[in-house]
Amino acid sequence: MTDYKHLRIDRALIENPRRPRTFNIQPIKRLDKQIHGKKLRASLDSAITRSKENKATETNINILKIKYDGFIDFTNLSKHGITFLSQELGELCVVYSNDEGLAQFAKNLEIFSNNGDLYYKPIIEAINDIDIWTNEDRKSWAIKNKGLPDQEKLMLDIELWPIGEAQDIHRLQISNLFEDWCRKNLIAIRDKINLDCLMMYRLELDSELVNSLLNHSDIRMIDLIPESGISISQLSVDIALIPQDIARPAEDAARVCILDSGIATNHPLLAPAIAESRCFIDGLDPFDANGHGTAVASVALYGDLEACLEGSYWNPEILIFNGKILDNNADYNLSSIESSIIEAVEYFATEHRCKIFNLSIGNINAPYDGTHIRGLAYILDKLSRDLEVLFIVSTGNFCGTDNPELPKNSWKTEYPSYLLHETCAIIDPAPAINVLTVGSIAKHNATMNAQKYPEITELCPANENQPSPFTRRGPSVKGAIKPELVAVGGNLASNMRLENQFNPIYRGLGVLTCNSNFIGNTLFSELCGTSFAAPYITHLAGRLLNSYPDASANLLRALLINHANLLSEIKSTFQEDLELNYKNDNKRDIFRDIAGYGKIDENELFRSTENVVVLLLEDVIENDTHHFIELPLPPEFLRSQVASREIRVTLSHCPAVKTTRQEYVATKISFLLVRDDSLESVQNHFNHATKEDFDTRNDDATGNRDISSELRSKGTVQSSTWRMKQRKPDEKWFIVVTRQDKPWAKNLSFEKEKYALVVTLADRENENAQLYTRISQKIQQQVQQRVRV
Repeated sequence: MTDYKHLRIDRALIENPRRPRTFNIQPIKRLDKQIHGKKLRASLDSAITRSKENKATETNINILKIKYDGFIDFTNLSKHGITFLSQELGELCVVYSNDEGLAQFAKNLEIFSNNGDLYYKPIIEAINDIDIWTNEDRKSWAIKNKGLPDQEKLMLDIELWPIGEAQDIHRLQISNLFEDWCRKNLIAIRDKINLDCLMMYRLELDSELVNSLLNHSDIRMIDLIPESGISISQLSVDIALIPQDIARPAEDAARVCILDSGIATNHPLLAPAIAESRCFIDGLDPFDANGHGTAVASVALYGDLEACLEGSYWNPEILIFNGKILDNNADYNLSSIESSIIEAVEYFATEHRCKIFNLSIGNINAPYDGTHIRGLAYILDKLSRDLEVLFIVSTGNFCGTDNPELPKNSWKTEYPSYLLHETCAIIDPAPAINVLTVGSIAKHNATMNAQKYPEITELCPANENQPSPFTRRGPSVKGAIKPELVAVGGNLASNMRLENQFNPIYRGLGVLTCNSNFIGNTLFSELCGTSFAAPYITHLAGRLLNSYPDASANLLRALLINHANLLSEIKSTFQEDLELNYKNDNKRDIFRDIAGYGKIDENELFRSTENVVVLLLEDVIENDTHHFIELPLPPEFLRSQVASREIRVTLSHCPAVKTTRQEYVATKISFLLVRDDSLESVQNHFNHATKEDFDTRNDDATGNRDISSELRSKGTVQSSTWRMKQRKPDEKWFIVVTRQDKPWAKNLSFEKEKYALVVTLADRENENAQLYTRISQKIQQQVQQRVRV
């Protein structure tokens, strides 16, 4: 079948001010203001006293925890002498103030008690209680659930409260005093990172000093340092079977950076594609002593190595850059992974124009708990925006837990129910909102022993295309779809003849990768894990960039998601009662939280055909504005005869983020697909000036849509598919793109924010379709019309 490059389209050269939604939020009214004011004054006095007792340094900064009812106006808290710092789970926020501000707060509470004249009185009425940030609040998920290591010396990560921005004078004062306090207590500072929304230290200390940290008023959270690890089973393949004349990719080929444990750059399959290698850990070389980075790089370079080996076809199409950010054990215990990644990404993005970065690591001590995104995830979100690069990360592996026991006896018999448990949540950095997160599905279901022997001994939980037993699930912040994609990462098996079937078996069930310790017939290794699902998506992203070298990171992300489908095997994995219970408890579909938009169908990813046409658009949009795109649908596509047709729309943008806000995302750009008689008519429904005469609009044809506008718009890459049987040739369809900033985003967002839009129009059942030709003609007509106007 003849194929063609995807088509570029433009929006209509008009834009509307956003039609705002109005919310009538009733303020809290306290019937007895005297009692309420005195109660708050008493809780404030108590909080101040306890805060002073926990003062470890001489800062004039006081941290308070405020509980409130209903709505509270964060922006005007300063009118009462306190400054908003962070919004926490539920009706809870954290504020800070100096001694003068606290005196003003106390005075205003006194005026309120006496029913005196007071500006911003509803704020005090909304406040329900005033407290301090306690030592329990400072414990991370890992410390609460796993406890502290039983050893004399500990390495811990701590966050200070991110007061102001990175170079704010109060922030610097707090950090300097904290560092002095650490030195006085013989606590060694191993690393430090200071970003606008993250002030983090890695400390080495005697275990007896932990309580001092937990009671330190300047500390926001204390966490265990990240952990990572892999398991390797080797396969034997004779090196003589590998061609000796593998060509090097072109110098203008896509540039992909692997941030991992290094790469064995002399491996015969990898060497032709290796560009530059650099280590970002002091005292180490950039090469791979562990094998993890080499394996990841091989999948990023070749995709499906099994298919390459079977066809003896090795054709590297992308340049691989090697950034070593893990030590020789594929771990990062002794230095800050955050600092290493920032340095590596800035170097490869600026010096070598790398646009795609693979990061197959995960911190098992940091499962996402539905509250703030922090740590490495926040750093990736910020780097994605600042450098306009695409990160592809893995969900992390679920290896079972002892508390609670999951699985209790057998992976085989308890799959997939344990995947619904909160301990299977995605781990840092997978919750990052501006990256692509990849989960894992299985391919093989026969272990090495099962292939050799007829007895029933080792059985796999998952069959082909079902979720891997070790994959993790979303969602991310505010319910955003995570992971967005799945790819093959392997399977595991249980020995059914042993009493304890908990210990997993991987041999024969993994992903074929390159072996870093190759000699003779050990050219390949076999690995299981979400680490090896992510680089397959990286491989596809690199090939896309070859086809469309001017594509932005936004467009690459939208293209990949636009070609993903939720496989029937994934949906059928969960029995009806499991699926129903999960939906009742979470108001979500479990298969979306496991697999997101699904597995990429590569048939139309790179090129369009006469039956399936992909349209591309990149633009910028101002706040509180609508953009309008008329889809160039020919009458033949909209014919009234019964036949399956498809419209798929995907939008991607990369907003600023803030860790101290529960919303996290500063800018929301979303889309709707609507049907109307004309561009003028559809404008009226999205025009503030005509809001009295026209109804607001949602997606049309919602009954034929797979993902609701509400669900998809929670993410920064969002997609829906409309499948239609019968249309009318004179219909017109439009995409309306809308931007809305959060009130607190003024200094974070750009005046014009970038976005990318990808649309697929499919008429697969029409053997005589000339969809590409017809749409090309429609686009040309639209261009000519805009020129005339």
